[in-house]
Amino acid sequence: MSCLASSSSDHPLPLVDHAQGVYIYDESGRDYLDGSSGAMAVSIGHGVPEVLEAMQKQMQKVCFAYRTQFRNAPAEQLARELTELAPGDLNKVFFVSGGSEATELAIRTSIQYWKSKKRPEKTKVLGRQLSYHGMTMGSLSMSGHSARRADYSTLLHPFSVASPPYPYRFDVPDDGQGGASVWESVIREQGADTIAAIIVEPVVGAAGGALTPPIGYLRALRAICDKHEILLIADEVITGLGRTGQWFACMHDNIVPDMIATGKGMSSGYAPVGGLLLRDAVIDAIDSSQLKLFGHTFSGNPLGAAACLAVVRYMKHHSVLENAVSRAAELEQGLRALSAKHAWMADVRGRGLMWGFEFVRDPATKEPLAGSNYRFVELCADAGLIVYGAGFPPLTNAVLICPPLVISADEVKELLSRLETALHAFAKEYNLPL
Repeated sequence: MSCLASSSSDHPLPLVDHAQGVYIYDESGRDYLDGSSGAMAVSIGHGVPEVLEAMQKQMQKVCFAYRTQFRNAPAEQLARELTELAPGDLNKVFFVSGGSEATELAIRTSIQYWKSKKRPEKTKVLGRQLSYHGMTMGSLSMSGHSARRADYSTLLHPFSVASPPYPYRFDVPDDGQGGASVWESVIREQGADTIAAIIVEPVVGAAGGALTPPIGYLRALRAICDKHEILLIADEVITGLGRTGQWFACMHDNIVPDMIATGKGMSSGYAPVGGLLLRDAVIDAIDSSQLKLFGHTFSGNPLGAAACLAVVRYMKHHSVLENAVSRAAELEQGLRALSAKHAWMADVRGRGLMWGFEFVRDPATKEPLAGSNYRFVELCADAGLIVYGAGFPPLTNAVLICPPLVISADEVKELLSRLETALHAFAKEYNLPL
């Protein structure tokens, strides 16, 4: 028997042995700089003593108590501290086991909200053509990720519709107001009276490779949703808890979504936890109608909550967001310098410590090097760097760089050095100019 693992090719995966800080070590002792934060989750690095100690203390007390039978202190305190960090009146939070469950809960909540408002015809939850909101059937229905939808098409709703904020390849304005305006035509075509909510990633991750709308996009979309009586869901499973330099990425636009889905960085990978933050008006409407928000067995378990609480407190006590902002400037400068040297490394984009770029055969025509991200991930691993291949056919040519938020200035330099080693190997293999 063997443990099934995901791999993009026949390239054998190394066997992990241990990890510390921003480095992961395989069984042979070789180190890899974790330039993807373990797929964007490990926000404060590996092996943080404060988190391990908090988890050990909680394990000695109680690891699990079912949410309909007991309240638990770590979950209640985590809810208080999260809602204090969130914008506006996002004062309620429901904990789940991960990001897919959080966005799935957002669907159910949106539909329940409009039922409570005597608007049961509002059942669509629209997304964007390049997006990814999770692998459950509901969250995948909202996702514009053709590769992951393909095998389940008959089971999914055809929700995703709007053009992404991707002026490099899509005919959309590159300003905030104009970029969001594409939603007006989508709403007209779909019918506002049938749309329960719109869900967007403030920065598109796995589906696009850090597609980053300009400041003003979310503000304009918030106004559009208000105008048409549509809830706005921010999928911050990747961007939440500091990834972009703010506690939540929607705060760059000074808006308050009706719901924020979070996960990944909230636990920094120490436990499988996600959450949905909700505005007072949303939860009050549902409560008044006596509808219920149904969760899962491990929702709000004390061990996971204790891990998240320790992560959040570590971030606050160690000025992690301030470090992320400083290191972001250095990482951006380094990536743009590499792109200037290698024209086939195109469209560097991102915010905070979430950056992406893509490979093109010809910068003039923007012809994508299809499938190149899979090979580049392997070449980076050969150079001792872990990165994430983003996009889906035919645009399998994007890469995400998302190191832990605690990365130091010297470690950013080391990341860029290892990245350049992989870029040289890539250029030789694809016969590209150096």
